[in-house]
Amino acid sequence: MEQKDTKDSLSLDTYIKGVKDQEIKGVLLKLKNEIRKTDADKDTIETIITSLKDKNIAIAKEVLRLI
Repeated sequence: MEQKDTKDSLSLDTYIKGVKDQEIKGVLLKLKNEIRKTDADKDTIETIITSLKDKNIAIAKEVLRLI
């Protein structure tokens, strides 16, 4: 399970590096940091994903495949 999380995190990191829009990149970094917490809060993650979806649904769908 840990290897999968590491692989997904690397994929998310790679995806984030390719994002040009700074606002979306900020939301993605927030999401990445929350997911990596050992005590990650489901409600916080849902709120961040909803925010991302409101800004760009295509990116939200792509990111959901990575996490």
